[in-house]
Amino acid sequence: MSLSLFILGSLADENSHPYKLKKILLDALPINKMSEGKFYYNFEALKKKGFIEPVESIQKENRPNKTLYRITQDGRHFLEQEIYSSYKKVSKVEDLYISIYLLKYIDPVKAAFYLEDAIKQEKKRWTQYRETKNKEEIKKRLALLGEKQQKSVQFISEHAFSQAEQNIRWMEKLLTFLKQIDD
Repeated sequence: MSLSLFILGSLADENSHPYKLKKILLDALPINKMSEGKFYYNFEALKKKGFIEPVESIQKENRPNKTLYRITQDGRHFLEQEIYSSYKKVSKVEDLYISIYLLKYIDPVKAAFYLEDAIKQEKKRWTQYRETKNKEEIKKRLALLGEKQQKSVQFISEHAFSQAEQNIRWMEKLLTFLKQIDD
């Protein structure tokens, strides 16, 4: 998940302050935990890169100042490119939560094109793993392990392949979703 993308996407809609955006993020997406330090670090990093800038400081009695930020033109360009990039290099749907949430800033057809290629690559990668697993050399090395380790390796492998299959199924559902959005 990219906090930077979420911050940029949120500021593309309206000027806001970090605390409000953090609350929106935690309310909108199924995220278990996130450190405040990491969230505010992302704000500072975006500011240093010139992707966001402060626009006003709001002072309320007996409260700390709240600085409102806005996205810059460079930030808008970076946002769009990073959303597309996330579809190009995805291997788990969870890595796309923010990019799916921010679909309104990109062309879904273009994202679908990138995702389709990523799915092909992911399928190819897991097919290669499966083929490697069945090679005689690997079988000989596994045979050198004790019975408990062999069972452990088998257990881990089953989980890894199961997760990969699940991720690919969800990526295919997402591909269908992207194609239907443009209709």
